[in-house]
Amino acid sequence: MLLSGAMLYSRSQDLAFSDTMSPPTTFARLPRLRAGYLFASLLLVSVSSMLLAGYKARAWQIRAADSYASRLTSEGLTIAVEPLFRDDLAAVVFDKNDIVTRGIIPLAVAIFNGNDFPVKVDADTAELINEDDRRHTLQPVEVVTRVFQKSKKGNWIPQPIPRVSTGEGKNEEALMDFEHKFLGGKVIPAHASGGGFLYFAVPASDVTSYIAASRLYIPDVYRDDNGSKMIFFEIELKPSVEAAPAPQRK
Repeated sequence: MLLSGAMLYSRSQDLAFSDTMSPPTTFARLPRLRAGYLFASLLLVSVSSMLLAGYKARAWQIRAADSYASRLTSEGLTIAVEPLFRDDLAAVVFDKNDIVTRGIIPLAVAIFNGNDFPVKVDADTAELINEDDRRHTLQPVEVVTRVFQKSKKGNWIPQPIPRVSTGEGKNEEALMDFEHKFLGGKVIPAHASGGGFLYFAVPASDVTSYIAASRLYIPDVYRDDNGSKMIFFEIELKPSVEAAPAPQRK
């Protein structure tokens, strides 16, 4: 028995009761609705996974000065360097597992200022020296463009590398991270520490041997209070290479 004004609809064995005269479309095809929700959920998970797979900045902290094997002290200033000459070492600091394979060596520079005045180190004039081969740091945009471009692994990048501001493979998140960690012209306050990275293109089949035979020359160190120039630094990288942890077995 039906109440006045009520109708009973039957379609494909799906029953729905309505107390109005409106068509029963809203009440039918429930399995399709469930399939739609399932598809939307899977799509959301897929998009989220793609977003999570993007570049993520990794922390880098300066250690105590005496923990660096390659370091030099002069005029109240200690500069320590640490080359990340293997992919596994570079991947600890940067979210990319083939930076060295692509021909880029990040070189950490830690500066410990024991003076009563701030100090500035010019990154652009620093040189990686290996016999007659002298190399300046690349700018972060050059590094990111090269590291994230679509190319076969194992192709060493020749010098000089063209200076570019845009290009295939540019990754904004990575660029921000590489720029933030770049030594640039950072000023180290009095009785404080600071530093950053230099990025060198090293076209050698045996990177370890090349870096071990190299030294970092830093000619331009200044007092930031009056602009007067301090002594230059020239630091051998071999002690740092020899002190590096052994590669982990896969």
